[in-house]
Amino acid sequence: MKNEKPSIFEPSRQPLRLIFLVFDGSSIMCVASAIDPLRAANRISGETLFDWKAVSIDGSPPVTTSGLPIAVSGPFDAGEKTDVLVIVGGFGTRQLGSAALIAGIRRVARAAQAVGGVEAGTWLLGRAGLLEGRAATTHWEDIEDFAAAFPGADVRPDRYIIDGPLFTSGGASPTFDLMLHLVRTRLGM
Repeated sequence: MKNEKPSIFEPSRQPLRLIFLVFDGSSIMCVASAIDPLRAANRISGETLFDWKAVSIDGSPPVTTSGLPIAVSGPFDAGEKTDVLVIVGGFGTRQLGSAALIAGIRRVARAAQAVGGVEAGTWLLGRAGLLEGRAATTHWEDIEDFAAAFPGADVRPDRYIIDGPLFTSGGASPTFDLMLHLVRTRLGM
């Protein structure tokens, strides 16, 4: 039996801290789909129930596929305390995976309540060994290569998957649905 942490997908009004690690080549739609539902939930509730920040590997603004940079508050720091790490990746992310980055992702995964991969961010979860024995998904264009790269994962062609403290999504609109599910399960309709 896996040692599970309390799920972030349960009713709670406890503020949730999230770090979004955004990579060059990510879709601006994936970034917006991940963050904007949380912004809206905070506005509607009148409270900061989701407290997030965006970071990049080196602290410079990652450039999205549309050519628009994403403002970040600094570099990824695996020692920073957070409840959730969300890795947002796109074109080129599947080839990444320096030893330092993978070690940092593993470190955060041990301390955080949950870790997620958006689109190609799922590849980094796999490279970190976090998908072994877990259900996962990725963008439909990569699903066959992803399944071959991570044979220990139960790769499914679903829009998004939540498996214990890990969650994965297959693109912008699935990420939007996933984040709405997070808001609904924590705060209700």
